[in-house]
Amino acid sequence: MPLVEEGWVEHPVTEQVARIYLDEAFGDGFHSADILVLGCTHYPLLKPLLRRVVPAAVTIVDSAESTAQVVAEQLRIGPLKTSAEDERRSLPRLKFFATDSVEKFRRLGTRFLGLPIEDVQHVDLRE
Repeated sequence: MPLVEEGWVEHPVTEQVARIYLDEAFGDGFHSADILVLGCTHYPLLKPLLRRVVPAAVTIVDSAESTAQVVAEQLRIGPLKTSAEDERRSLPRLKFFATDSVEKFRRLGTRFLGLPIEDVQHVDLRE
C-alpha cells in the first residue's frame, strides 16, 4: 500500500517486494493455486505488475472492480429519464473526504477513477 501511495506502481522495488510475497504465497503446497484475489483498494493499480509476477495459470480477481460493477448496475435501476434536464439533475455529485493529504488523495483518486477529483474536504479524526 505505501508503495502505491508513493506512485511506485511500476517501480523495480515494488516488483521485487511483490515477487518475494507471491513466491512465498504460491510455494509451500500452494503450487496448484489458480486464483489471486486483490483484497485491498490499492492493489488494482498493481494489476499489470502482478500479472507479470504471478504464475501464468493464475486468474487475478479484482474485488474492487467486481464491487464497482454491482454498484453501477444498482445505479442504473430506477425510473426512465424523460428529459435532458432530468438526466442532469439525476447525475450523482461526487464529494470526497480525506483523513490524510488532500493532494495525495486527488492524485491517487484520479488514477483510480480516471477523471479529475475536485471536491475533497480534509477531515481531522481527532476532532
